[in-house]
Amino acid sequence: MRTLRTAPSNAKRYLLAVALQNVGIGLLGTLFALHVRAQGLPSSVVGDVEGALALSSGAVCLLLPPLVQVVGYRWLLLGASVAFGLSRFGQALPVGAAAIVALGLLYGLGDGIIRSVGAAFLSENAPAGSKLTMLFTADFALRVMASFVGALAGGVLPTLFGFWLSEPEALRWSVGAAGLVMLVSAAPVLGIREASRPAGRTRRRYLATVRSFQSWRRLLGMAVPQAVISFGAGLVMPFVPLFLRTHAGASVAQIGVIQGASSVVMAVATLAAPLLVKRFGPVGAIVVTQVASLPFMLTLPLARSLALIAVAMWVRAALMNMAWPVFNQVAVDGVPSQDKPLMLGWINVAWSVAWFAGSVLGGRIAASSLTVGYFYAAALYLIGAVATWLLLRDTKLGAEPAGTAAQQP
Repeated sequence: MRTLRTAPSNAKRYLLAVALQNVGIGLLGTLFALHVRAQGLPSSVVGDVEGALALSSGAVCLLLPPLVQVVGYRWLLLGASVAFGLSRFGQALPVGAAAIVALGLLYGLGDGIIRSVGAAFLSENAPAGSKLTMLFTADFALRVMASFVGALAGGVLPTLFGFWLSEPEALRWSVGAAGLVMLVSAAPVLGIREASRPAGRTRRRYLATVRSFQSWRRLLGMAVPQAVISFGAGLVMPFVPLFLRTHAGASVAQIGVIQGASSVVMAVATLAAPLLVKRFGPVGAIVVTQVASLPFMLTLPLARSLALIAVAMWVRAALMNMAWPVFNQVAVDGVPSQDKPLMLGWINVAWSVAWFAGSVLGGRIAASSLTVGYFYAAALYLIGAVATWLLLRDTKLGAEPAGTAAQQP
């Protein structure tokens, strides 16, 4: 709490906007796949929406970061909020599969913006050193706590709407509520203040920023493992609510509780991130937690008890995500300021392209089996963890980037 109280004003506004967005994400994590199936559409549509989202997000991550120098963070973050809200409103309307998938492209615009510039904005508007580590940890904890609230609401809202509406309509209205919350996230972004950007031709500045990029080794070490892990995640993560309902017989309310509790466990687990860095180093913390999560992932398709599946899901989520703040810090710490948006953007291009492939394939796998994908995902997670260690084991936080000593305070 002290970290949040003492954070700069721009950082506070950003964190509030992201928290509201993650309430909506939590709602959708519980409801969206169930909403699609309730409209009589196949599971593959869920995968196709995730694929469209990832494709759009990847394109934004590739093209947008250099434009920060021209447009500024504020307008980009505002555009993300609007894209999030309008896309989910549209998907709540009685439209067909093609429109639902197309609106996934719009949602991907917002997702790409947040992935590309979010951590860079926070880094530029926060103190350096250990306080930056704590702020990244607070950022992640807020995200998962907001997702917890959203996931619980995702279990409650259809039940409340169900007193007046059929289940498909109750799910439809609940998805619309998620869109409203995400649209409201634009309000705190409007209060962000930043210096005016120098005038210049966008294309010329874009090319100049790309040409001046120096952090290729760090980029390779971050992007390759994330692409492998993302492909594995895409095979199973979009279909978790369907897995819980079909394989374990969970109700919508139970799915909301399980998804929400996962967020709480992750939020608590992230508080250990600074301790993990002290014990294992930044890269070691990421690798150790990822590998430790694998037995619990393999438990999911093998278990039949909802209680056992829920516990395994919570432990897996905590271990796999508890070092995520460290990952964000490794991506930008010691990287020249002008490289940060590109670094994050291109890492997320790798993530998004791999997620696109994984979710589209996962939708086809889910049509015949909601359990097989977990075995493939576990193998890919292991490969990604090993690649992280091999490519990043020499990375040190706080290292001064070559040629930028004069920029240091």
